[in-house]
Amino acid sequence: MVPARASVLHFLLAALLAAAAGASAPGSDSLPAAAPDTVELGSTVVSPAPGQRDVLLAAREPFRPGESLRFSVQYGPVKAGSAYLEVPEIRDWNGRPAYSLVARAESNSFFSRFYKVRNRIESVWDKGGHFSWRYAENRREGKFREQSEIIFDHERHEARYANGRTFPIPPRVQDALSAFYFTRFQALPLGGSIVFDYHASRKSQPLEVKVLGRERVETPAGTFNCVAIEPILKAGGIFKNKGRLVIWLTDDERRMPVLMKSKVAIGSISVVLQDFRSGA
Repeated sequence: MVPARASVLHFLLAALLAAAAGASAPGSDSLPAAAPDTVELGSTVVSPAPGQRDVLLAAREPFRPGESLRFSVQYGPVKAGSAYLEVPEIRDWNGRPAYSLVARAESNSFFSRFYKVRNRIESVWDKGGHFSWRYAENRREGKFREQSEIIFDHERHEARYANGRTFPIPPRVQDALSAFYFTRFQALPLGGSIVFDYHASRKSQPLEVKVLGRERVETPAGTFNCVAIEPILKAGGIFKNKGRLVIWLTDDERRMPVLMKSKVAIGSISVVLQDFRSGA
């Protein structure tokens, strides 16, 4: 069973961190060492002054069908592959309009020689209610293959897995992909946090997202005024409880992610926006 992940971004990072670990395994070509990173994660973010109240207001429509974001995933100075966040369409689900949300992670040709990654996750997310109907993973990591699916039954308040097992869920629950898109809609109190319910790996639990402050960020896709957020994760595997993930969202109606950084035991990872297409 896949460890619980508090956001799709950690899913994407984990997939390519595995590639980095595989490339440096005994008997393989050695992975170039990452340059030491002495800057504390998020230390360049400007937090509100004590007593100052600053809130990024809720977004009415931060994304539309057709949005496509392409990122480079980097281990120190080394590019490990690409990640994509996409909103292909609005579809019908149980007679209601729902967003199709897709996230993909792919190792590049160098890393694929050691450990090929082709991961795809999909969410069907209610357009009006902002909750998850379905979550599916198709994972290819080296020789490992796995497909999984969760159907959320909101009348019975349960999550149903492909093996028939069910687990209780709270109202308006998010999955590990929709949690990120849900955050893009919310009012974000700088210096504070928001909390909502999500479900992954047979568990429903609260997810806290801290809102750290503001920063101007340069990427190949452009320069953006941003708000930095940090999901408080209970991830397993190589992240354990030691890793941090900070995400920079544009400080505008789009709340578009342009930069993600994580520090874990095996090094520093950056996910940087390369280009994007807004929805229609």
